[in-house]
Amino acid sequence: MRQLLGAALTFVFLAGCASSPPPRQVRTYTPPPGPPQVSAAQGAFQPNAYLRSCGGIYVTNAPPMDSDFWVVDYKPIIVVGSIVLATAPANDVCLSSGFGIRSERRHDGIDLQSIPAGPIYAAAPGRILEARVSTGYGNMILIDHGGGVYTRYAHLDHFAQGIRAGAEVGFGQEIGMMGRSGNATAIHLHFEILTGNYNNPRGSKGLAPRNPFEFPAYNPAGS
Repeated sequence: MRQLLGAALTFVFLAGCASSPPPRQVRTYTPPPGPPQVSAAQGAFQPNAYLRSCGGIYVTNAPPMDSDFWVVDYKPIIVVGSIVLATAPANDVCLSSGFGIRSERRHDGIDLQSIPAGPIYAAAPGRILEARVSTGYGNMILIDHGGGVYTRYAHLDHFAQGIRAGAEVGFGQEIGMMGRSGNATAIHLHFEILTGNYNNPRGSKGLAPRNPFEFPAYNPAGS
């Protein structure tokens, strides 16, 4: 159900862990070029066009959902400042937790699951700042996309070959496999969008976590 149309990405409708959504119009996006300092090639990843809660049930701190628990007005590709990102950097996933307060604690990203566990991809071109084991995050990758925009990928089972601090990655390049390392209680991806300046006394902990569902959609016609 996935086709690469020239340089364009065709978003197919396989999101969620339950049944497929009703047929809808296919949306095609042409990915923008990466930052000039990144020479890594674009990967084969094609983001899904829709996202549903896991099992078709209510998810804590979820974005607005319709009666069938599909995310309303889901935007597969968003613009954060000047950077274009994939909202969910994995295929055929469902949403198990949203962004914001969860059980009276702040949840700084979104949790995505798939059965079986699948590969994780770079949400945008960039340079890897961290690829290491963290007590809480487990196997964790932090990517600098330029423009003060960063993404974090946590609880990975393992890193893909060649993924290390300092390496360049292209949009959609495979960077690891979904897992349950760190303090995860189930196999999933914890994904964060962060903004700010990494060169602060707290490093990535000094960056501001952002809600992926609150950014505008990427419009190649208007770019």
